[in-house]
Amino acid sequence: MKSEIRNSKFDIRTMVRHSGSAALTALLFVLAACGGKEEAKTPPAERVSGVRVEAVKLENVPDEIEASGTVASATTAQVAARVMGTVTSVLVREGDAVKAGQVLVTLDERELAERRSAARAAVQESTHAKEEVTRGVAAARAQADVMQKTYERFAMLRDKKSVSPQEFDEVEAKQRAAQEGLAAAQARQRQVASMGERAQAELRAMETVAGYARVTAPFSGVVVRRMVEPGAMAAPGMPLLVVEATSQYRLEVTVDTAGAANVKRGSKARVELDALPGKSFSGSVAEIEAGADTASHTVRARIELPHDAAIRSGLFGRAWFARGERKAIVLAQSAIVHRGQLHGVYVVDAEGIARLRMVTLGKSIGDKTEILSGLGDGERVVMDAANRELDGKKVEK
Repeated sequence: MKSEIRNSKFDIRTMVRHSGSAALTALLFVLAACGGKEEAKTPPAERVSGVRVEAVKLENVPDEIEASGTVASATTAQVAARVMGTVTSVLVREGDAVKAGQVLVTLDERELAERRSAARAAVQESTHAKEEVTRGVAAARAQADVMQKTYERFAMLRDKKSVSPQEFDEVEAKQRAAQEGLAAAQARQRQVASMGERAQAELRAMETVAGYARVTAPFSGVVVRRMVEPGAMAAPGMPLLVVEATSQYRLEVTVDTAGAANVKRGSKARVELDALPGKSFSGSVAEIEAGADTASHTVRARIELPHDAAIRSGLFGRAWFARGERKAIVLAQSAIVHRGQLHGVYVVDAEGIARLRMVTLGKSIGDKTEILSGLGDGERVVMDAANRELDGKKVEK
């Protein structure tokens, strides 16, 4: 046969030289018929067994409203100075745990100490003045009593015509002067007492203000921000540190106005934090704003989180509020194949061949994941496909 083909090739060259293109075309068909190969047959698909295949179906799943936000402490305080002064020391750094009343920052208290000393001196002075005026009142009262008795005797003698009118007038004048002296001494006593009270109040105020030179923690918690260093000038109301309580954290989320109608104080929410994968928390709405933001058309809600040592402020999280049920396709994680950023499932066709099909994943619902697109109700899927190469293989029961 090979010799015939070689001979035919020789004859072709000869005929091409003598007969032109028409003869060449005809001979090419002849050659193709003589030298063609048989059509290749498709090899049978590889068979696999022990694979669990199930038909997916729509299931009732919770219809939830999703909202995202940031974790914040339920109690946060900006620790500020109450008096003006130079910062002499900052005794804590960010991340330090503190207790209520613990000294955090100290200010230069020399001027405050001088003012406190002046207030104490004023109190001592008022005390001495009070003692002196008390003695004066006692003397004035004694004098007034003597003159009153003298006046009464002279009044009796005047009635008996035993003293002259002039003598009686002189005694009466002295009696009135004694009474006026007593009244003046008593007025001075009240004035000194008032001055003493003001001095005491000023001393108490200065004792309090002097304590402002030591800035203390308002409650137990942790220092999350330090905004001052020694040598800086502190002014009243100037924030020095930020302290937050670690006993209670909240997730502050924004809910669109359409979904906010289903969220009320006390509503339960399922919470997940990106920094704590695999963990889910149950919380309840502690606060929700009455009005919506005019720019974003959202409502802010604060969800109380359970106590957990891993929770801290600043973490990003999501919350889901239930509002009923809906139909969806959900699959266990074992049925989902991950290829980098892509996700797929093995769909078994009518001939039993598994084909990898890319799908779009939704949110996790318990131990299953919602399939948003790429898979229809009733299609058969390999349920234990994780980490297996089944594409193009025939699945046997």
